[in-house]
Amino acid sequence: MEAVLADASYKQPIFTLEFNIYGTGAEIRFNDFPVYYHDAEGQTSSQTPIPESIIDGENILTIRSFTLEEDGHKFRKNSYVEAIISVREKNAPLNKNKILLQLKLNPANPKNKLLDNTLAEYGDKKAVLLDYSEKQAVVERRTNIKSPFPRWAWQDGQFIDDSPENFNSLVEVYKEIWNALNSGDRDKIRELYDPAAKEFADAYYYGDKQNGHRIMNTGGLINDPDWGLGSLNARLDKRKYYLDIYADGRMARLIDTKKNESLITYLNKNVKMVNFQKFGFYKNKNNEWVMIR
Repeated sequence: MEAVLADASYKQPIFTLEFNIYGTGAEIRFNDFPVYYHDAEGQTSSQTPIPESIIDGENILTIRSFTLEEDGHKFRKNSYVEAIISVREKNAPLNKNKILLQLKLNPANPKNKLLDNTLAEYGDKKAVLLDYSEKQAVVERRTNIKSPFPRWAWQDGQFIDDSPENFNSLVEVYKEIWNALNSGDRDKIRELYDPAAKEFADAYYYGDKQNGHRIMNTGGLINDPDWGLGSLNARLDKRKYYLDIYADGRMARLIDTKKNESLITYLNKNVKMVNFQKFGFYKNKNNEWVMIR
């Protein structure tokens, strides 16, 4: 099927993910980018922009539902995860969103009803059940989109293998970022964040990478007296991290095996709050790790 936008009249389309979750843990990915992770009890719903995850051609929405310890590792009755990809003109109100793709997973129901309430008119192809067990269910749905954005740098990166060499070399990159933040070297910080800032500026139609730095709030906490940089070595010593490879093998990050937490954190000195600094990297043709998200 030819890739098309929902409406050719969009001049600066903004793509968003809307999600509704009840009674289950959930991970939502778009084009194999982790865009939302939920591992708490109760119900949650929100909306977040995802233009930097859009690619030209076939785009894939994936939901993984998993049981929670608080529920005895069983799916609650009537539990569900719903994810919706929408588009609207930049600066238009949220109620102007037009749905491109919708997917709903009901993990507590029998297999043949897992995809109840997935609406046929929102998406090019049928929803597909990829995996199902008593503790986990994974579904996906695809649609074609004509991307308004330049080709992202990570799309031409190397395929990344899960090796000790890649893990150790990426640890060194995290150390470089941590050292720049710890020293307050704004020039170095901006240099490290520059590739990501350029792509964020493109994703939100600002052009100039300086606006990308503004969107990312590059180095935003280094001069805030209420926040202190957490010890990177202490986290490496006390927690187990692994190389999380995503974007169909072209991007990676280091996260905690239990809570998907980043290596680099800021700690609020006045209240018990932690700010996790999240990063995503690709490997360029020179075999260098580049922060791109």
